[in-house]
Amino acid sequence: MKTKKSRSKKGAQSAARIARRVLRARSKTAKIPPMLFEGDEPGLPATGPGDHYALVPTPSAGPSIRDEVRELPAAYGTEKLMLVARDPHWLYAHWDLTQDQQRRYNALSADRHLVVRVRPGTIAAHPFTEVHVHPESRSWFIHVEGAGIRYGAELGYYAANRQWATVATSASAATPPDTVSRDQTQRFATIPMEVPLPQLSGPVEETRVAHLPPLDAAQERALDEVIKTHLRWQEDASSAGITDMIRGLVGWDIDLPPSALPLPFDSQIESLFSPLGGERPRPEDFWLNVNAELVLYGATESDASLTIGGWPIRLQPDGTFSFRFALPDGDHEVAVSAMSAEGDLRQARLKFSRRTEYSGEVGAAPQNSSLKAPDAGL
Repeated sequence: MKTKKSRSKKGAQSAARIARRVLRARSKTAKIPPMLFEGDEPGLPATGPGDHYALVPTPSAGPSIRDEVRELPAAYGTEKLMLVARDPHWLYAHWDLTQDQQRRYNALSADRHLVVRVRPGTIAAHPFTEVHVHPESRSWFIHVEGAGIRYGAELGYYAANRQWATVATSASAATPPDTVSRDQTQRFATIPMEVPLPQLSGPVEETRVAHLPPLDAAQERALDEVIKTHLRWQEDASSAGITDMIRGLVGWDIDLPPSALPLPFDSQIESLFSPLGGERPRPEDFWLNVNAELVLYGATESDASLTIGGWPIRLQPDGTFSFRFALPDGDHEVAVSAMSAEGDLRQARLKFSRRTEYSGEVGAAPQNSSLKAPDAGL
């Protein structure tokens, strides 16, 4: 007689056999889709219309340039010597030697290091400056006494018999001068402050030198445009800015002979350039003129009304303002008042004093006659 326990065991085995048969039947009809889990690598498609529709990346033929980190070599081994000037009294020398080349020359040297010779002029010139450099150095700063001259350099060493052996020679390098240039062929003149700026545009055609070659049409248009542009920019400039305007004028990059620039239109004004060059003649009598002006400037709300000394002053669109006064010797006082559109008032009272002490024959420099002293009203 079978027990209840044995019957339960047989039932469980029978159920397991049935489940296996069902799974085998399903596996013949159902297909499990491919899946990638973490750590799996995608494979290449066996077939397909092309890379455009491929779902996996195509492996490259080899490592790309981006994958390689390369550094520039410390030296290329050309055994060339370069010499440049750092300033009037210092030269910079650099030699292109690899570590193996450097060690080989150091071993051949009786001093166990290289030597740099610097000569004024050519390599064959005498005397020369000799500098013993560090065994591992590939560059050196070298001090020289003379400025404004050319130097040549030679890299080498002393052999065991103290004979000089040359490794490389450099091209010559010129140091800049350490003094002010003596070239005085160009002369600049100060235009009197009372001369209106628009008068600068007239003398171009009227004062042309007859024996010099005339300007072509392109040069005339360029010169005329330069002058008109600067006059438009400097229409409201003060007398202090006239000199800057002239310097800016001659700095334009146009192909014009010096004679094409404006020449004197008044007995008080010299030419902007000295067209014929040469030394400036020394004046027979030494002289000095000096004077001073006062410029008040500031800013307020652009819709406010402003007065200086009780007289209305026009504001710029951004609310800024400026006004010039003559400033003779003495004590002066001027009041500046601003009133907003709502009627708020702001005032400032400025006091000035000028005391001039003269030594020798000193005159007053010309000043614009329209300028008044601060306490004399506008």
